[in-house]
Amino acid sequence: MKKTLLCTLMLATLGTVAAKADSVTISFDQPVQSASAGDTLEFFGTITNNSSSTIFLNGDTVTLDGLSFTINDQFFSTVPFSLDPGTSSGDIELFDVTVSDPLADPGALYSGFYTLTGGAAGDAQDVLGSESFAVDTTAASTSPVPEPSSIYLLLSGGLAALAPVARRMRGAVRS
Repeated sequence: MKKTLLCTLMLATLGTVAAKADSVTISFDQPVQSASAGDTLEFFGTITNNSSSTIFLNGDTVTLDGLSFTINDQFFSTVPFSLDPGTSSGDIELFDVTVSDPLADPGALYSGFYTLTGGAAGDAQDVLGSESFAVDTTAASTSPVPEPSSIYLLLSGGLAALAPVARRMRGAVRS
């Protein structure tokens, strides 16, 4: 009796885990991309139906840490309406990220998630799959920005180098 109960509980647990498996796999071409202020990154990927039935792709959600990123979702332009069992979308543009303000989002690795919703019914809003991605702005923060005193020093040095040339030209004009 105890063995039967234990086996039943184990099968029920395994069945629950299998039911929670993602119906789709999202594979990004480049899940981590680097950007500087003003850059727009294009995230391309493939969506694969892992289930045994046709699924409808009804929507998506793109979340990204950071304050100044602008996300341009390409869902309605590129993602197919449905996927048959075992088929893939092909390599498609899923969304774009524009880096706007480096002061609001200093150089760091900002992580995000791309989540697809849909299901076997045309109006279903189940989470079908989710995949992480990241925007790396650390390279932008390492570019040297001269301090004001350095700029003044460079300008005064340039003017000092031009002074003898100006004197010679003034002397040549008088002759």
